[in-house]
Amino acid sequence: MVLNTGIKSMPEEYVAYLLKRGDYSLMADAFEELRKWVDENDFGPGGPPVIVYLTSPVGTPPSIREWEIRIPVRGNRYAVAGECGPGVKKVPAREVVFTTNVGGYTTVEDVLPALFQELYDKNCRLAGPAEEVYPADFAGMPVEEVVTEVRFPVVPRSRRDS
Repeated sequence: MVLNTGIKSMPEEYVAYLLKRGDYSLMADAFEELRKWVDENDFGPGGPPVIVYLTSPVGTPPSIREWEIRIPVRGNRYAVAGECGPGVKKVPAREVVFTTNVGGYTTVEDVLPALFQELYDKNCRLAGPAEEVYPADFAGMPVEEVVTEVRFPVVPRSRRDS
């Protein structure tokens, strides 16, 4: 069920991140691992957690899916990470096409047609991987009840793109 769709501006932000590979069922543990690292390293959380789908959630075998967990943090300091994190990096300001979704990662593919229609209607093109914003305290919630925001970074389509 699509509840709301549009395009909005996202400000520049610093995020703690952790790169993961495997099934999305590992997501809750990965969020907890990163949340613990944020606390232990004195980064205050500055927003809800986000998963960035680095490979398509549709058609990619679970064992080779790549995704990144992000937690916005307060302040503007970096933390250098190993290849997979955890660390802190800056995410630039950007425009995103977004919609809401009920069911988290289990139903994310159901909202893609509405997002792509919005993209087309607003004369934009994709500029990065899918992101899904989770409630700050979704641990213990049945995934079928989790309401998330699904979004893609976008840029205006130029005449050359048409």
